Amino acid sequence: MLDDLAFILGLALLAGVELGLVWVIEPGLRGNAWLALPMIGGGMGLVIWSVRTLSVAGLGTPAPVVATQKLVQSGPYRYSRNPMTLGASLFYLGLAVWAGSWLVFGLVLLIFTALLTYIYVYESRELAARFGVKYSAYRCSTPFLFPRFPARRGGLQKAHARLP
Repeated sequence: MLDDLAFILGLALLAGVELGLVWVIEPGLRGNAWLALPMIGGGMGLVIWSVRTLSVAGLGTPAPVVATQKLVQSGPYRYSRNPMTLGASLFYLGLAVWAGSWLVFGLVLLIFTALLTYIYVYESRELAARFGVKYSAYRCSTPFLFPRFPARRGGLQKAHARLP
C-alpha cells in the first residue's frame, strides 16, 4: 500500500513539473478545461485502478524492484496490457490541454512514445521470461495499449431489424 502511494505521489510530482514548464516556457496560456478535465480524471482513475490491481491481484507494484509475483489479467489488464501507461499518458496530455500548451503536449507525446517503445521491447521480453506460455497467451489475446471492448451481441442486427 505504501508503494502504491509513493507511485501516485511520483505522478503528482511529475504533474507539478509539467505545469511548471508550461508556466515558465509559455506563460499566460489558457487551455480547454472541458476537454482536459475528463482526460485528467479518467487518466488518474485508470492509473489508480491499475496500480491497485497490480498490488492486490499481482502481489507486487509497478516498480521493478517489487515486481508482481503473478501475471495480472484482471481489472483494467483484462482490456489492455498497459492500462497504467495509457492512464498516465491521458493524465499528462490532459494537463497540457488544460494549460493550452502544444509544446508540452508534443513533449508528453515524445516521452510516452519512448516509454512505450521501451515497454514493448524490454518489458514484454521480461514478462515472457517470467511467465512463459501464460504471458504469450495473454499477449495474443489482449491489446498492447488501446482496449478492444467486446461488441454487444445482436446490437447491430437488432438496430437494423427496426429500420423501415
